[in-house]
Amino acid sequence: MKIGIFTYGTRGDVQPYIALALGLMQNGHDVILAAPENFKELVEGFDVSFHPLYGDAEKIMNLPEGQKVLKTENTIQLMKYFFNVLDSFKIPLRESYINGINKIDYIIANSATMPIVHAIAEKQNKKMALTYFMPPMATTSEFPVGDFDFLNFPLYNRLTYKIAHSFYWKFVKKQTNEFREELGLPSLKENIIHHIAKQKILDLYCFSQTLIPQPNDWAPQHKITGFIRVPKDKRTNHPFDQLSVELSTWLQQENKPIYIGFGSNGVGNPAKFISIINDLLSQTNERILFCTGWSNFEDLPTHKNLFVTKYVNHDFIFPQCKLGIFHGGAGTLATMLCHNLPLIIISFYTDQPTWGKIVERKNLGIHIPLKILNSSRLIRAVSLVQSEDIKENIQLIGNEIRNENGLQNLINVLEEYF
Repeated sequence: MKIGIFTYGTRGDVQPYIALALGLMQNGHDVILAAPENFKELVEGFDVSFHPLYGDAEKIMNLPEGQKVLKTENTIQLMKYFFNVLDSFKIPLRESYINGINKIDYIIANSATMPIVHAIAEKQNKKMALTYFMPPMATTSEFPVGDFDFLNFPLYNRLTYKIAHSFYWKFVKKQTNEFREELGLPSLKENIIHHIAKQKILDLYCFSQTLIPQPNDWAPQHKITGFIRVPKDKRTNHPFDQLSVELSTWLQQENKPIYIGFGSNGVGNPAKFISIINDLLSQTNERILFCTGWSNFEDLPTHKNLFVTKYVNHDFIFPQCKLGIFHGGAGTLATMLCHNLPLIIISFYTDQPTWGKIVERKNLGIHIPLKILNSSRLIRAVSLVQSEDIKENIQLIGNEIRNENGLQNLINVLEEYF
């Protein structure tokens, strides 16, 4: 089969699809991975065919307006900004999607690409499936949407999904129907999520049921398949993630460090984090490996217990660390659990607070929303997550996730569907 995978966003929105592409290729399928232009080197480094979607996601988040929105720490404002930027170059962006879909017969998309991809798939009569790395948006009476977990009973739970679906449709309705009209398709009179549900398009959630069990009241097209990770033999040889001599030497000294990294998650207030890192260094004896990712940090301290880099290979680095402090992205969460790292989630927006709450409920670590983060809270959390009961829980969950084979589960479901 000729399969195209379409994603738009940060590295966390791309790397799991590299794993899926490699798995599908190993099963004999021709695969292209379509993502923002700035991920060409990352994707092709794994020998996966890359199709550029117009735009550079890193530059979008580091524009002055993007930095301003990040400082608000407001999910709604961030979504508005993201969709407005995409709308500003919609013509070349849509063309890049069409050019990619012209090359393939079957389509895999995520929530960010779904409105555009669904329209093209309908126009070209091509079968598509949806995949997600966030907590479920498929309606259930068993639990509410993560941001609405103030109560938990069936009627309320179903209502929270209706509200969340309405918010999403509000953001994408205008652009979706405008594009559909360009393609000669009728405008949608109903929410695109409900429209897709009626078509019974495969809807897959790529995280572990040890964290969120599959609801019993879901329709058959909704499935939780497990975390997907790059195959073991492909994880440590990517040129994008080569370990420097300096970092290798630093890791071999003294005690295991704390990993701190927020990946492609833009940090709107770098000064706040620099101050906290200074306090960690001055008030504890902890060693810190700090990965700046897409964020711009100036005036970071120079200290023998601090090593600063932009990116690292998580599968190589995490076994050499004692605990992980991160934003709560699902991909990093899965990798930390697989390597038995106690967790501190500093959640910014979107699905991150939900993962933080789940980690606390499962006693796998501590959740600190960014709005209430300060040095004393973080220093206390560093001590608490190193308790024996958290370490034991992490090992149990980590072992289950390592053995669940989410990648093969996902491939099996997709092959049967297509």
